[in-house]
Amino acid sequence: MKCDAVIEKVKARVAGIDANGPRKVLGVFQLNIEAADGLHELVVDLKDLKVYDGKTAGADVVINMKDEDFISVGTKAVSVHDAVEQGKIKMTGDEALFQALVDAI
Repeated sequence: MKCDAVIEKVKARVAGIDANGPRKVLGVFQLNIEAADGLHELVVDLKDLKVYDGKTAGADVVINMKDEDFISVGTKAVSVHDAVEQGKIKMTGDEALFQALVDAI
């Protein structure tokens, strides 16, 4: 997948969060990323500070996007709001919480 580098960056940022310190974002995010080799599902759990492949039923925000759009948002080349407005991201849940995720990582 093209966005593996962005995923590794997300994992590193989450691993570096102090569980006992103040946190800007408390939420569970289900990322469904469409790539050339199929659909990749990733859970970013900022409540328990875990990032893992798979699905969760308890997501606060579910995000569906293509590999290249994930890279654009993850590298901040495109804002979350613009990507949603352009139809590049299909999201259910709190857009402000998703924006907070992008800002935090």
